[in-house]
Amino acid sequence: MTDIVAPKLIAYKGRGSQTGEAAAREFPEIDFQGDKESFDEIADMLRNGLVIAALPMWNSHEGEITKSRVLELLFDNQARLYRLWPKHIQFECISKSPGRRDVARIKTIISVSVAKAQCSQFIDSCGASFVGVEATTVAYERFRQDPAVDAALCMPGQNRGAFLCLCADAANPMNFTSFALLACVDSAHWASEQWGPLHGALSPTDGLYCGVQMPVSSIASEDQDALLGDLTADAATVDDIPRVLFVAKRPPDRCGLLVESTAPILSWDILTDEGYSTKITVNRDLGETASRYTPRIYDFLEKGYHEQIAHDFVRHIGTRTCFFACPPLRIITHGFEDDVVEPVVRRVIVKYFELIDGGIGCSDPQREFFEKYKDAYYEYGVDFMNFVDVGL
Repeated sequence: MTDIVAPKLIAYKGRGSQTGEAAAREFPEIDFQGDKESFDEIADMLRNGLVIAALPMWNSHEGEITKSRVLELLFDNQARLYRLWPKHIQFECISKSPGRRDVARIKTIISVSVAKAQCSQFIDSCGASFVGVEATTVAYERFRQDPAVDAALCMPGQNRGAFLCLCADAANPMNFTSFALLACVDSAHWASEQWGPLHGALSPTDGLYCGVQMPVSSIASEDQDALLGDLTADAATVDDIPRVLFVAKRPPDRCGLLVESTAPILSWDILTDEGYSTKITVNRDLGETASRYTPRIYDFLEKGYHEQIAHDFVRHIGTRTCFFACPPLRIITHGFEDDVVEPVVRRVIVKYFELIDGGIGCSDPQREFFEKYKDAYYEYGVDFMNFVDVGL
């Protein structure tokens, strides 16, 4: 009998990177490897079933981290999703000039490429030119060796050379990243042995993922309303309603919705030759999870950014992206362009109100929230809510 070999567990750029730190915190007893592999190389290994990979997917200022290929792999049905989790991202600015804490002296600053968006306010305050590389580990080594580089934005703990810390956290306000754990498509049929040490952490399943792709022109249309009706058809309570977690840009002029649910949604015969399905592509099975993102992202924001989300309707505009939230209904949708994402969120919230008005099960606080805005909802429909801006 041939021994089953579990795929290699890999975190982009290893333990010394932001992704490596995120994987170590999420799976503290599991050894994730990784060092020199590029995002493209990891994507190829995922397609071929050679690795289980932890990758950065979306950031509150950068938006979708397209280089990681996470959403591309999922929407193209080339990988399968098993975990999403958020983590606050901190960047420490270190300098070679002893005793000089004046950031105006910095002419060149280096870091992972996405730090340009995540630390945009600090970089602008320095007036420095930014050099982007593939990881903070690479940035630190380049900073340490290159005399032309004045400063580096690194992960706390990387400063092994006792360089001067100019700023303990140079990131923009409310800076966090959502990380993803992916495996190959065939992993849906793996035996427990093929998961190696991850098996216990990935069971039992309490959530499912599906994907929807539609033309941007279908946003705020009857097509989207029909889709929302089908997505919510089997929900018995508000907490059972599937959550639209991410709205991502898809080429050439489409957007993709990553949806999390507690039970299978959208029947197999939903695709017909008529109606919205002629324009909207549905993938009913993008993955599963033992730790749903919806309660985790809400708890994460409540604990770390309570003041910012202490409103009924929240809009966070980052450097290059946005997210919208309705905390009383536990709705949090991450996006890209706010003028595309906001109509999706407005229709999602109105669908919740429609269902509560129709008698779906809900908690007392959810009922009170509905009653608070009921008259405005009746009068103004999707325009009844006013979002409070908490971004830059």
